[in-house]
Amino acid sequence: MLHFLREVRILREEGKLHTKLISRVRMLFVISLILAGAVVFNLVFRGADPVIAAALAGIGFILGLYVFSRMNVVNWNEEEEVVQTGRMDTVGYATIGLYILFEISFRTFLHDYFPISATAYLLAGIFGTLFGRAVGTVIEIHRVYRATHSN
Repeated sequence: MLHFLREVRILREEGKLHTKLISRVRMLFVISLILAGAVVFNLVFRGADPVIAAALAGIGFILGLYVFSRMNVVNWNEEEEVVQTGRMDTVGYATIGLYILFEISFRTFLHDYFPISATAYLLAGIFGTLFGRAVGTVIEIHRVYRATHSN
């Protein structure tokens, strides 16, 4: 992970990384860390089960990394020689629909089966999903970096 972050820093220093993409990744990381703090607070002070929270965060991370990170299209702009976010295609819009369906069904399931700790578990799942999306975006930047710096 740190190797990827170094590549992001190199691309930013070279001026080859679009600022909108940098701010989007930073925002995803910051929001996911805030949610992680809320989950830890609920685990410590509200008595939620840490195993369930960790499992939901793990499932959210995997879905965020492999599925929901597809919402952010990352590509190389030859004219401007910069890594930037591209226009969403049909897969991106379908992924957003799947993401909304996932969040609604996840929330409904948790309130039905875990009414007392539903908030903690919901935040754990959302934390994992957002963190997975952020990591997936950094991996896409890494893929573009390798493609453009292979010469």
